[in-house]
Amino acid sequence: MRTNYATIIIALAIGAAVLICGCMGLSGGDARNQTNGTPAETPFVESLAINEVLDRDGNFSTFIQAIEAAGLEGMLAGPGPYTVFAPTDEAFSRISNTVMEELFSDPKGNLAEVLLYHMAPGDYMASGMATNEIIATVQGNSVTVDAAGDGVRVNGAEVVRVDMLAANGVIHAIDAVMLPPDITLLATNETVTGNTTNVTG
Repeated sequence: MRTNYATIIIALAIGAAVLICGCMGLSGGDARNQTNGTPAETPFVESLAINEVLDRDGNFSTFIQAIEAAGLEGMLAGPGPYTVFAPTDEAFSRISNTVMEELFSDPKGNLAEVLLYHMAPGDYMASGMATNEIIATVQGNSVTVDAAGDGVRVNGAEVVRVDMLAANGVIHAIDAVMLPPDITLLATNETVTGNTTNVTG
């Protein structure tokens, strides 16, 4: 009789151990699926507006200063969507002081025109720009995209960072300041018709 009780107790213990191991195995499998499955397949959606993404990045302080001077911050904080070709601080540093002073002395005129020339209605991701060689800007003129080869260029300016996502659009960092066709800057004493330039005074 004692042997039967001992056998039953041993069988129950083995069954309990198997049940516990099985539950732990299922739990571990679920955790692995959650880690390797759903999060990896769910795209990250940036919750900040374009102006906030630019400000947080830290490489576009001059562009942000110009946007604020021209009174365009509301546009970049609005619903959009917009594609912004944002010149980096390094791009602005290559423009002479005289040209910068002239632009900032006319914030609602030439400065606003230059900035709006860097903005396009709609979302243009880097992969999609290859099929859109001409992109109309908010300023009214269009920019030309060259996606042949390894990189992407807009009016000759190199896109140094692509697809910086925002809640209301996308940002591409460029290495030069683009000027709209036929804009006249007295500091250069010429009409700039080349689509892209590092303006020098």
